[in-house]
Amino acid sequence: MLVALRDASPSFIIKIELKGPNTAIPSVELVNKLNMSHRCHYSSFIQSRIAEVRSINVDAITGALFDHRLPADFVQQALAVGATEVHLKYDTCTWDVIQMAHEAGLRVMAWFRGPIGMKEDCDTKYFDVGNEDNDMYQIVLRSGVDSMCVNRPDVMVKTLAEVLSVATYNK
Repeated sequence: MLVALRDASPSFIIKIELKGPNTAIPSVELVNKLNMSHRCHYSSFIQSRIAEVRSINVDAITGALFDHRLPADFVQQALAVGATEVHLKYDTCTWDVIQMAHEAGLRVMAWFRGPIGMKEDCDTKYFDVGNEDNDMYQIVLRSGVDSMCVNRPDVMVKTLAEVLSVATYNK
């Protein structure tokens, strides 16, 4: 299956979240065994797992995950463990936050909660946008993120088409 996907789409990336203890080294070893290191990125909320990945594969693309409690020193924390990216909860992605990460040489991925969590957010906090609708995606895109991990790829594709057509029209 991986071979078929690789042949069909040469630009896909697999994001591997290291959730449990002792997952970093076996994950990197499996990815290397499958010859997929060029397609796999690693992330974790536990920063030491990022450091473990980097200790056995200095070229690995790694993302330090942060939730809604984004610390003021998130850039320094990410750099300290060798992260190449920060993965930020969508509602922490502001222009200033993204610029801080970019100025430090870090790429930024915005991630969205699972469907149940997103419904909760939209029912209790964000009344001005729908649950991962065009408006919400455009707000996050305008923050300057480099990529997004979404639950509604169909909506994301339509949003990107709109953004790209407006950008082309404005040239």
